[in-house]
Amino acid sequence: MEAESSISLHNCFNELMKKTDMVIDDLTLPKLYKIEYEWEKFIHGKPINKDIVPKLIYESWQRSVEYGVNPNLNNRKILSPEEIKKQISDSKGMIDRFGNIVLALQRMARKKGLNIQLFDNQARNVQVLASSYLHQGLELRDMFPVPASSSEMDIGTTAISIALRENKSVQVLGPEHFNKYLHDTYCSAAPVHNSSGKVIGALNIASYSYKQNKIDTLVLVTFLARILDNVSFTMDTLDKLGIYDLAISKTFEYLPQGAVYINDKNSINRYNDKIIDMLNINEQDIVPELLKYVSTLLQYDNNDCVEKKEIILDIKGKRKSFLMSTRKIFNKKYEDKVILLENIDQNLPGNRASYTFDDIVGSNEKFDEMKMIAQKVAKSHGSVLIFGESGTGKELFAQAIHNASPRKGKPFVAINCGAIPHDLAESELFGYEPGAFTGASANGKPGKIEIAFGGTLFLDEIESMPLNTQIKLLRALSTSKICRVGGIKDIPIDIRVISATKNDLLKEADKGNFREDLYYRIGTITLNLPSLRERKDDIPVLAKYFIDIYSKEYGLKKLQVEDDFFTALSCYHWRGNIRELRNVIERSIILLDDGQKLSLNQLPEKIVKAYSYKDLKDKLRSIKDKKSNNLMKLGEEIIIETVLNEENGNLSRAANRLGISRPTLCNKINSNEKLKNTVLKFRLE
Repeated sequence: MEAESSISLHNCFNELMKKTDMVIDDLTLPKLYKIEYEWEKFIHGKPINKDIVPKLIYESWQRSVEYGVNPNLNNRKILSPEEIKKQISDSKGMIDRFGNIVLALQRMARKKGLNIQLFDNQARNVQVLASSYLHQGLELRDMFPVPASSSEMDIGTTAISIALRENKSVQVLGPEHFNKYLHDTYCSAAPVHNSSGKVIGALNIASYSYKQNKIDTLVLVTFLARILDNVSFTMDTLDKLGIYDLAISKTFEYLPQGAVYINDKNSINRYNDKIIDMLNINEQDIVPELLKYVSTLLQYDNNDCVEKKEIILDIKGKRKSFLMSTRKIFNKKYEDKVILLENIDQNLPGNRASYTFDDIVGSNEKFDEMKMIAQKVAKSHGSVLIFGESGTGKELFAQAIHNASPRKGKPFVAINCGAIPHDLAESELFGYEPGAFTGASANGKPGKIEIAFGGTLFLDEIESMPLNTQIKLLRALSTSKICRVGGIKDIPIDIRVISATKNDLLKEADKGNFREDLYYRIGTITLNLPSLRERKDDIPVLAKYFIDIYSKEYGLKKLQVEDDFFTALSCYHWRGNIRELRNVIERSIILLDDGQKLSLNQLPEKIVKAYSYKDLKDKLRSIKDKKSNNLMKLGEEIIIETVLNEENGNLSRAANRLGISRPTLCNKINSNEKLKNTVLKFRLE
């Protein structure tokens, strides 16, 4: 594969060289002689002909003078021959990062007589990528100097310093250099950028004789700098095109999908490790096995590009779902293609379990027992039936079981049987073949059971599943095989079933609404989740948990809560269980005043009334044991006093709640000193 990559890269270079050959030839020499004459005049302080000297060069000469650079002093910082050899031999890091392009550059340098060097944004040497002299049998003492720095402040005008300053590709030839010891050097440099477009260095190509400079190095260095700009540049291109330069096979490994590149004859040019893992291909038979899968994949393509198409492949006897995309790659003569594969369970929403047992809050004795059983059950592969009222956390338990099981990391596919129309339930669970019924997709569709392969299928409200679908599900679980709607081929399955219901399924079976044999198949282990009414001791714990969540979500700090707030929550019936409690807490925080304190004022009226009733009931219960001859009168006094306090002394509202007229209430108050004092208290406030 590396050899193919190098050949492709060489072809690219060769095409470039053919188009730009012989740029510096004998006709160039008179121009260089003229520039050298102008340079002599410049360093002696004489006016020069600006029509001969390029503007960028002249401006750089002027800066060199301002920096105090001596044009006749050879003060260059030079790398030692040993350092050059070591840097070239240490180019493995560059090769790992940019594929085989560095190796191709080294071969080209040997052939064309070039030195290729990478500098940082301060014009300091970073890496000698290639040097022709190490490959031409020259002694180390005969090698031309390779600079350690090419800063304008140190040695004057260089292609590197101008490229960094101007942020563009520049060519500096012979006498255009400010230092006379560089007048036999011919350089082209281009800036290198990071993904944000900031200049982080420069790439320089140098030769030491115009006769060696047989290609337009300015075009070449620009081409190379664009490739070496940054790995993130490559990745941005991958996102847009699906593949970057197919000559660089290493780039394939950066793709998030499994990828295989095929030519116009459907032969494999390259592939990445990811697709080998996804298709579970043996290392000894990669090419023939991959070709077999490619042949199958191309049947879905129909010579057009497809985008995230659902397909099913037989992987070592097991059916597995993927999303397939294809990209066409054009060259001058042929049309090649890239096939991209993604695991379908990583892309379809709802196929991941988010919760664990750490997310299940509560310390109630019965609830803790269910949690402990669930943790034990999770380690097995047995089916689980979770019974509980709406809002008790059935799906939360199902997800926690999945994430604590050996199937963790595999799909968790949830389906609400009560939300699917009866005539679509079978195709939703088992999938269908192309054209199986009116309105069916021409490509067919895998069912939830297929998608859940290797993982967990969660059937919520299973009591709502149609009887004919129950029969087919029972057979599927018994044989570990399914058949799509409209199909004839058995498809192997590997799933764990967790079901949830709020009804007694045995009673439903007695009514003929649920198959008893399916009940015993899905109910190997049964978890009976207690309602919130049975977990009164957990209500403050859960309330505080939700208060912490929503106070952070709404940016509230140091939130205070009155004791009556928690007491009132414990008095309510909670038909919706934990789901209803969570909604009430969020509502209370949304309605919170600037006081940053939760109280009865933020709670719904139904909860406040339940609290008042409970409080009144407790007061009445407390007087029944008192030794009194008039318990009825005492009870009436307590009721009227409670209502007056709740209505802030408003007699009309109090009378309405008590179910008596206002005059009757006034008579009762006037005949009782304690009640008169209660009303007087409100009038004085």
